[in-house]
Amino acid sequence: MRIVFATDIHHAFKAVGYLLDNTNADLYLICGDLVSRSFSTYKKAWSFTEAAEALSREREKSCALTQLQDGLIRKAERILESETDTDIRRSAECYLDFSKKAESYLINSYSRLESIISARPGKKVYVLPGNYDMDLQKTALKNRDLHKKSFEIEDIRISGYGSAAVMTPGLPEHLKVHYDEDDLVGFLQSSQPRIIVLHQPAYGFLDSIACYGCTGSNALRRYLDDTRGIIVLSGHNHESWGIINAQGSCFINPSNFGNAADSGRLRPGGYFLDLCLTGAEVHRATIKRLERGRPYSIYEARKEGDGFSNLVLDEKRYAGAGGKIPEIRHIPPIKELLRIKEFFLTHQSADTDKLVGKLREIYRDIEKDGMEVAFDLLGSVSFGMAEAHSDLDLVVYMRSRDCVLDEEDTCGVPRPLRAVFEAFRQKGIETEVCDSIDIERVMEAIMREDSEDGQLQRFIFYRSVCRPVNLRLIKKAENLLLSREAFRREVEESLKDYLEILVSSVRHVQSFDKYRSRLTERGIEIPADIEGAIRNYLRRSPL
Repeated sequence: MRIVFATDIHHAFKAVGYLLDNTNADLYLICGDLVSRSFSTYKKAWSFTEAAEALSREREKSCALTQLQDGLIRKAERILESETDTDIRRSAECYLDFSKKAESYLINSYSRLESIISARPGKKVYVLPGNYDMDLQKTALKNRDLHKKSFEIEDIRISGYGSAAVMTPGLPEHLKVHYDEDDLVGFLQSSQPRIIVLHQPAYGFLDSIACYGCTGSNALRRYLDDTRGIIVLSGHNHESWGIINAQGSCFINPSNFGNAADSGRLRPGGYFLDLCLTGAEVHRATIKRLERGRPYSIYEARKEGDGFSNLVLDEKRYAGAGGKIPEIRHIPPIKELLRIKEFFLTHQSADTDKLVGKLREIYRDIEKDGMEVAFDLLGSVSFGMAEAHSDLDLVVYMRSRDCVLDEEDTCGVPRPLRAVFEAFRQKGIETEVCDSIDIERVMEAIMREDSEDGQLQRFIFYRSVCRPVNLRLIKKAENLLLSREAFRREVEESLKDYLEILVSSVRHVQSFDKYRSRLTERGIEIPADIEGAIRNYLRRSPL
């Protein structure tokens, strides 16, 4: 079973639609904070907050126990019934007026979200409130509300409990979803779920805030200490994201899906979880990011034995989310090439998308037959400049069991893969396998730090400049290499002579002329600094 879990939506409702359109799952869990505010303008929010603070001060002055226990909405009503002081009456009137405005604004917001979800009737979607949300039973989302509810899908019981034990500024307190730790534990004890969906995490698991430390639920932690085999999905703490396997349970926070203001700075969103289950066990958990409607895999945990193997799939996006990665220092020619390539990729052609999509179909289909392959792309597809008639120039990676070495120290292309490439050729897509590499041999060479191994040398070069398809097979070797940066740099330095020959080749120069002309035909101007970088890289006279 496949579950997509997105939390802290923060009014990013349009992006929720893109998420539903660009992913396939058996179940979608769209969780709070669904909204980021209770008013349409900051001016209204400030006016409401000032009135709420005035009423709170007035409530604290009261000696009567019943009035001390009053909510602010009841306090405002009492003031209008008995007080003559014009200032406090004005605050009470303001509070009541803006409370109605907040409720109306929130109800309209949830109606917008429901219209986006219901426009995709093939998607099974549940929602959960956060501490910024009102009671969803009073909204258009009531039939999807998972708060204090349970359901079963494929014999797996899932229970949800929303909100959090925090003060939420700008939200009328009578609208807030009540959070009670004892009630939470009692609910879980009675429902006995396999998957728990929360807003506030358990104490000590993905719940830390800078300068504050752990902020999760102590009662929930005690419950989980006595329970094993639970999958806990939570949010709330945007920067404390990750996948943890501890105490026989799996804890996951994919970080915020909507943009968030954390510690005085904007934290971009788009993050979500793609969870694959085998039976009731986690097979693979992947944290992804939705950018311009397209999902990118960032970090993955895969079940191995009694634990998980963790893999960073996209170093740049992983670092952007706050993860720490080893510093990579490429030699100057490769550094220059990567800068140029990044520019071209920002203008990737639609034909490139189609060709890369076909390669993804290949490795997924072959995986069903028990064979794992991955590719590095060369040429125009690697730079995002492919056209409909472009050839596919590939490096193929495979495991040792599928590799039969030839006299040139390359793996022969396995029969199933040759059959696929032949089918491509019949459709007019020419495929050239420029190299094929045994990924397990590469890993052994890295562990030995064997700088003379030819396949390792080629792997380091391709991984420095090429574009991958199916990172999962490649990444274990690449991450092992990155953990030995001095050795990687040593091998890369030894490849300078090869790179000099490549750069000076007529075909290489012609390729850049071709890429530039394709951008020009599309009306895209190449900035002067990129033109300069290309000249410097090719060591040519001014163009």
